[in-house]
Amino acid sequence: MNNYSKLLNSDKTVFTKKDLEKILDFKTKEALDKFLYREKNRGFLQNIFYGIYALKKYSVLELAGKIRKKSYISLETVLKKHWVIFQYYDDIFLVSDDSLEKRVWDVNFKFSKIKDWVLLNQLWLEHKKQYTIASVERAICDRIYLSKNYYFDDMWDVDLEKLEEISHIYNNKRVVWEVKKLMKKYAK
Repeated sequence: MNNYSKLLNSDKTVFTKKDLEKILDFKTKEALDKFLYREKNRGFLQNIFYGIYALKKYSVLELAGKIRKKSYISLETVLKKHWVIFQYYDDIFLVSDDSLEKRVWDVNFKFSKIKDWVLLNQLWLEHKKQYTIASVERAICDRIYLSKNYYFDDMWDVDLEKLEEISHIYNNKRVVWEVKKLMKKYAK
């Protein structure tokens, strides 16, 4: 199997140098560097930024997960996907162990710092093949934790029991109180 096939069959569209070393089994750093130089010039791979490479068509969510290893997709990205908020955002929102804004071509990636014990808690996080994404309930709690009195447009389809369960991982009385307030408002 040639290198192109190996990359296309890897289920990835975004790669670190370590990913490429594993998938393509290069024996030396020089061989990998030659491959990258040649394939960037041919247009098969593009250098997103230092150490991150992608196929011509790549997943923006997969790229988001590569920018910061300790992160997951949440906040407005998940909230708008589930119609909990109606505002439109082009940006990709994540929580991470540090705050960061990074622009890659026409997409802004916004990382919000959250405490490690929350970030590392796996409750209601979905691990896709190439990135991790919060459930809508986890994204609501993340937003409440980061922003007091945030307004949610529509929460009728949210699982309120999950929401309450998640609220306790933040070790924050305000988060628990705001979730209870939302539960009263949206109780069926």
